[in-house]
Amino acid sequence: MSANNLPRANARDVLKNEIEYFSITSPLLKQTSELRFDASFYNPRVAEALAVLRRSGLTLKPLGEVTQRIFIPNRFKRIYVKEKHGLPFLQGSHVVHFQPAGLKYVSKAAHKDISLWLIKAGWVLVTRSGTVGRVSMASAMWDGWAASEHILRIVPKPSSDCPAGYISAFLSSEIGQAQLTSQIYGAVVDEITEEQARSVLIPVPTTPEQKKQVADIAHAMMESMRAKDRAIKLAQQSVSGVAEMIPGRHRKDIYR
Repeated sequence: MSANNLPRANARDVLKNEIEYFSITSPLLKQTSELRFDASFYNPRVAEALAVLRRSGLTLKPLGEVTQRIFIPNRFKRIYVKEKHGLPFLQGSHVVHFQPAGLKYVSKAAHKDISLWLIKAGWVLVTRSGTVGRVSMASAMWDGWAASEHILRIVPKPSSDCPAGYISAFLSSEIGQAQLTSQIYGAVVDEITEEQARSVLIPVPTTPEQKKQVADIAHAMMESMRAKDRAIKLAQQSVSGVAEMIPGRHRKDIYR
């Protein structure tokens, strides 16, 4: 059958398949203090997620209350240098990479107060502009790396009923993602703010059974990060092993 003989798709059917749409009441618009007109803010998926949380009987608290700090560093002019003179610099796109590719290195000496952009192992990282809501944890391998201002940092409390692994797992879940993405704003580039991230509701364990469940979730997430670091090191060792196979006098012609 030629292209000219293909049946024409009904425009309404195409829109139904490609565009998500829903209706809301005018009183709902008036109830919001921000008077927002972006559809994602009123997505029924968010209301359903919050309804599920409230019906669960779990104790809910804003993320800002159960963490030590949630922040986005200021933008800074980056001065890139060779690896031996700099710190690895994480971009937003690296957050969900198994092994960050195309890493650049920022100067340790040329930037005043470079410590403001450093991340630490155990912090929860969330992409907060462009593609919003990708969640990861800073592993031991990333400890002390610098990171872009496009990555929101969540610093867990040292002793808390909501440890880092649990926070990371919750924000990665459908209920966590629904809340994060409902906060998106921006006419051109999607973004979320520190305050919006702090307002995300998270279940806080109060009974021994709930605390054990949260501890198990956190442990599983931490184990996944350790396994990831081990896998990366093994991959790096295997690549280095190929180089070691080549006799030294020939290898230096390639690895200058």
